[in-house]
Amino acid sequence: MARRIKRFGDIETHYELIGYIGGGAQGDLYLGQGLESDELVAIKMQQERGFESEQRFAELARELTREGAYSHLVSEDLGGTLKLFGLGDYRGRRCIVLEYVDGVLLYDLMKEFRPMKDAGTVASIIGQLCEILDGIHRKGFVHRDLKPENVMVEYSGRVRLLDLGLAVRARQGTPFGCGTIGYAPLEQLEANPDGVIAQADIFALGCLLLELTVMQLPYSGSRAGLMADTPVVLSADRLAEMPEEFATLALSMVELSAKKRPSSVRAVFDRLRPHLPSVGAPRPDKPLRPADPTEYYRTCPPRW
Repeated sequence: MARRIKRFGDIETHYELIGYIGGGAQGDLYLGQGLESDELVAIKMQQERGFESEQRFAELARELTREGAYSHLVSEDLGGTLKLFGLGDYRGRRCIVLEYVDGVLLYDLMKEFRPMKDAGTVASIIGQLCEILDGIHRKGFVHRDLKPENVMVEYSGRVRLLDLGLAVRARQGTPFGCGTIGYAPLEQLEANPDGVIAQADIFALGCLLLELTVMQLPYSGSRAGLMADTPVVLSADRLAEMPEEFATLALSMVELSAKKRPSSVRAVFDRLRPHLPSVGAPRPDKPLRPADPTEYYRTCPPRW
């Protein structure tokens, strides 16, 4: 069910900023607390008061209140994306008020627990992302920015996808490329009058699967690697290190041709299913800490 997007006006009349979470190209992120409810929220704030930043947030505000990708995806409960509560201003800076998620970035977990050798752990991460992306794809959109920095593992083990800023309608022509080199396929990194489809996200998911298991991105993680006359997915020694149960799947997901990749994230999930922990199964011998993604499937069955 669609969630009503509020217009808060002055954020300080509703929330107190109690901490700084981090920043990026699209803005600064703060932890806020409701003045009446004590509810914790994440407040994404315009990075600076320059014209370019003001223009970006004005465009985003329009996107949130019309029939665009962001408005469709953040205003509904898709079971893994962040809920959006509303828009406002903080001392002259535009703000977006989002659901606050308490957990650990996959990027930070990977710095300590990479490569991940436990098949159940890897399947739990990729499987949950399949479930989230399926909701996005069924709405007719493509995420276009799947990477470890945009994935959070809650302390309960639930995986969340944090940023929908690059989401676009499938097959919608794009006048310029976008995405993160190393995770985005070539058809996304260049202007594409035919647009991209779900297989662009499947490519990024395959890159993540390779990075989790063998600590290397395909095609050298570069645009040049993707465009080489004889592109090499991974060196032979790296392929030999990859858990056998995931090797064939991952290589099919990062095919250069979108037509050769799996037909859907559900098809990817079906290949992972035998490796998912069952309800009531014991923890892995060496679980990820402090957030163990196997906890999710050990306490509730898959959606499909």
